[in-house]
Amino acid sequence: DDAEWLIRMVENLLSITRVGGENTSIQKSPEPAEEVVADAVRKFRRLYPDINVQAELPEDVLFVPMDAVLISQVLSNLLENAVVHGGGHTTEIRLSVRREGPEAVFAVEDNGDGIEHKVLPHLFDGTLAAAAGDTENGGKRNMGLGLSVCQAIIHAHSGSIEAHNLMEGAEFVFRLPLEQEEEKA
Repeated sequence: DDAEWLIRMVENLLSITRVGGENTSIQKSPEPAEEVVADAVRKFRRLYPDINVQAELPEDVLFVPMDAVLISQVLSNLLENAVVHGGGHTTEIRLSVRREGPEAVFAVEDNGDGIEHKVLPHLFDGTLAAAAGDTENGGKRNMGLGLSVCQAIIHAHSGSIEAHNLMEGAEFVFRLPLEQEEEKA
């Protein structure tokens, strides 16, 4: 467990280092969203075989300009986050992708305990562990990096990310533009 945690931590640190500052340019190419989703779900199921994951994909192939490795990392972080922070009650996760106008919308919805209201403002700023008062294991198990990595990656893709509570559980939604910046000119 500790080795897997360390691998995920290193992947997150490498991802955020690769993305760098806000003006970082990443290499995007049109990728089929369902392949990126399938990759993230496959990795997740190896770690959490008892959690039911349902993927809802558009009928037509949806090509999204992205760095597939980085977006797969975002999806992996959000899926794992649903289990780790679901209060031990997450048994089902729904991962959906749809087109909304000029954007691809990815959503990860769980049936866990939801997000504590006191941590909502800190979800993406890297201070999640401190905001939640996480001192268990010296705070090492939850350093709050995963969601700040997600935000950095999504912003590098000129997208947006948000989270909110549902009647049962929580939902994380990120949006990516379907046109690359060079194509808009």
